[in-house]
Amino acid sequence: MAKTPIAAPHTEGRTFGTDWSIVNVATLLRANAGRGAWHSAGATGGTLAKVNENYIRTVSAKHLPTSASLIFMRLKDEDCWYASLCFANADDYLPWNEGVAERWLSALFGEDRSRLIEDPGTASGEGLERTVRQFKLPIVSR
Repeated sequence: MAKTPIAAPHTEGRTFGTDWSIVNVATLLRANAGRGAWHSAGATGGTLAKVNENYIRTVSAKHLPTSASLIFMRLKDEDCWYASLCFANADDYLPWNEGVAERWLSALFGEDRSRLIEDPGTASGEGLERTVRQFKLPIVSR
């Protein structure tokens, strides 16, 4: 099984500078996330592993103006949207920034922000668990 990736100081995706706003990066990540999904069954090697590798490059980003490193994607097996968010400089994690995190989550999830479920293990832990947080939103057919 392929472990669901979490945000880190070094991203697999693009790095965005001051010419990209939170809203613009979130719009790009949402569009890219909708074009595929993360397959937890994609073990190392094989076709699904390659699909996951390419997918993660398009759904992860580092935003230099806010020091945010994030992943936004669809989890195929859990049928949900997933976000992993942390704050980091070039080599290390920075403390959680509640105000900036809220701006990112609102930009990524829009009107569904209030239905977002935070992984309880990432909000109350020590060390890395307090620095990197994961959020999920079940996909509802409309």
